[in-house]
Amino acid sequence: MSTPGWTPAPHPWADPRYAPPPAPRPADFGKRFAARLLDLVFAGLLTVIVNLVIVGVGEAAGFEWVYLLAANMIVLPILYEAVQLGAWHTTLGKRVVGLTVVRTGDGAPVGWARAGGRALLMSPYFSLFLALMVIPLVSLVWMLADAPERRGLHGRATGTTVLDTRPPQPVYASPGY
Repeated sequence: MSTPGWTPAPHPWADPRYAPPPAPRPADFGKRFAARLLDLVFAGLLTVIVNLVIVGVGEAAGFEWVYLLAANMIVLPILYEAVQLGAWHTTLGKRVVGLTVVRTGDGAPVGWARAGGRALLMSPYFSLFLALMVIPLVSLVWMLADAPERRGLHGRATGTTVLDTRPPQPVYASPGY
């Protein structure tokens, strides 16, 4: 016997509020580019702050700070990315945009060695230091040409993939007015 006006609750999976989250998908170029620009701003600000401290302490202590300043401008941007990828699998810029970096194939965390290699290969300072400025440019062109996965050379060399972890935005049809 059922109560009048009562209907059983739908199965939890039928209700979109209880549906499992969508699987992460490879990040598109626009989001990766926005994350890289944000990371350049964040790393640049951090480098400027540390450089100001180096100059201030160097002037006060009376030691030659120029070499330390040059080393900081090369090392700090690499450490900025390597430490964040190794510890949290994302950088500040990627976190703002909703991206994460995982190992290709199994989706496991990147790990410190892969994070360091990825940061080293993507660093324009390191490439300039090695007189190989073409590496980031070739990696960018490769990423644009690699239609299904959009992985650059730094991702292929280290076996990593950048995933978009935010759910896709629904596309609504126009009302046709």
